[in-house]
Amino acid sequence: MIERVRLQQVRSWTAGDIAFTGGPQILWGANGAGKTTVIEALLVAATGRSHRASPLRELVQEGAKNGLIGVGVRDNGEHADDPLAHSVLAVEIGRTERTRYSLNGTARRSEALGERLKVATFVPEETGLVIGAPAIRRTALDRIAIQWRPGYRAALTRYERSLKQRNRLLKDALESDGAARRAAAAEMAPWTALLIESGAELVTARLALLDALAQPLSAAHREVAPEEEALSVHYLSREKHQLGESATAAAARLRQSFDETAESEGYQGHTLVGPHRDDLAFHAGGRNLATTASRGQQRSLLIALLFAEIELLTDSAGRPPLLLLDDAFSELDPERRDHLVERLTALPQAIITTTALKDLVPRLVKRSTCSEIMRGANGSEARSA
Repeated sequence: MIERVRLQQVRSWTAGDIAFTGGPQILWGANGAGKTTVIEALLVAATGRSHRASPLRELVQEGAKNGLIGVGVRDNGEHADDPLAHSVLAVEIGRTERTRYSLNGTARRSEALGERLKVATFVPEETGLVIGAPAIRRTALDRIAIQWRPGYRAALTRYERSLKQRNRLLKDALESDGAARRAAAAEMAPWTALLIESGAELVTARLALLDALAQPLSAAHREVAPEEEALSVHYLSREKHQLGESATAAAARLRQSFDETAESEGYQGHTLVGPHRDDLAFHAGGRNLATTASRGQQRSLLIALLFAEIELLTDSAGRPPLLLLDDAFSELDPERRDHLVERLTALPQAIITTTALKDLVPRLVKRSTCSEIMRGANGSEARSA
């Protein structure tokens, strides 16, 4: 359970401190007040990534050298007076330096913070999950995989760094000739090998995640939309990766794709294959929802995926993740709102943002702790209702 979030020089927050209790927590206020930044900060602490910024230095307040995110966490079910039940997660984001993570004042890898805080998330950026660009689906899949599969975050970081270096070399080769082009090609070989190795890790983890999600996603969809046809999700890639595929097999498929596209990459100056180009497809009754889904069907899938994410990230002791809902209720009709309210009020804690309390279900507001987020002379601040 989150007890406190402290933000220093992060977006509109110059120095802010928000206390939280159990149950639903509502942050309300005008657009631009800083509500979403609190959600973003918790995502960064849990996953090492933002849903709104890449790289993280974009979170640092204009004119500041660094920003700080601090999150006080207490283990669910533990006594408040037990010092071992409390942790402080900190993320220091430098404008020019690497991001630093610490747990209880000790420098740690970002994965260590994720072990103490897991989140299930509904953000406006993912409302286009069904019919939007593939990057939306990959981002959602990666966010869940980072928290579900040990080692995924590190593999994703290695892949992205290798991809950046390889693309730079491809661009250099395209703009060069003779000896310079041959040198760039020679330097590219180890980066290609690293890309294939880490890419195979990502693919096999994604396939395993989709396999683990299949049953809870199908069940949640039946709960949310019993009148709709059965839901399934499929992984799409040039390599036609299959569920249960080993990392060795995935690497072999990727290696073949790189061999086949080498000439085209040389002409275009960037990497044309790999998991950074893969996609998901949601089917209902055998039909691809990307071309047939109504707005209601899209919203049903979003809620079903959220419920499945909660189930998947609930640990072996039965402790569910923190639920983060950024302006979620404005996207839902009354029936789907009711489903969401029933589920979130049963959780130990959920953090919800809205522009106005009147936009929420009254019984939810009555059961919630409410804080108004506003912009003051020195940046965003929170005031208890």
